[in-house]
Amino acid sequence: MEQLLQTILRIPEAGALAAAVEGGACPAAVTGLAPVHRAALAAALAAESGRPLVMVCAEEGEAVRLAEDLEVLLAKKPLRIFARELHIRAGAVASRQWEHERIAALCQLAGEEAPVVVATCEGLLQKTGPVERLRGASLALEMGGRYDLTDLPRFLVDAGYSRSDQVEGVGQFALRGGILDVFSPRMEEPVRCEFFDDELNSMGVFDTATQRRTRNIRSALVLPALELLP
Repeated sequence: MEQLLQTILRIPEAGALAAAVEGGACPAAVTGLAPVHRAALAAALAAESGRPLVMVCAEEGEAVRLAEDLEVLLAKKPLRIFARELHIRAGAVASRQWEHERIAALCQLAGEEAPVVVATCEGLLQKTGPVERLRGASLALEMGGRYDLTDLPRFLVDAGYSRSDQVEGVGQFALRGGILDVFSPRMEEPVRCEFFDDELNSMGVFDTATQRRTRNIRSALVLPALELLP
């Protein structure tokens, strides 16, 4: 793909655009490109400049296709910032998948780990909490670290988690004696932490269906489960 991106910049118009971006002669407009060609040109400019790339789309379908194209072209998974669902009616039940993905993306942005971002206009316009609040509601779990098991449940509830007898989905945690299970946004599987007194001496991921550990890990980052925290 690197050779393809270099070839694109040899096109006179693409080379002129790259020079304009590098020289600060912006904004610049580009017309007459199909969606896949827009992705290719943007990827070539990002690879040439070494700068972060942010693409803003009108709607989610276009953004999803663009993110997939950029992932292939740049070999980097773009962060996707879409609008979260807002429910005013009391008792409304809805999936929070988009919000959890949005939380993970915002936390990565807060940590300056975002070389490629694809967003919708609505996703960018929605208000969010202060970056300090997101950082303060995150928790790094490390093998050998010491944690107060009295404070951990309170911390997780304040970070938007719900306590349950058994963890089955993102945004839940369970505490049974010295064993803490937690399923954070950005995790593919939940994490089980076993404590001896206040020391974390065993940690691994487990299957929600069987509740059995599948592999051991040494660290995990627990992100907030809600974007707008009290």
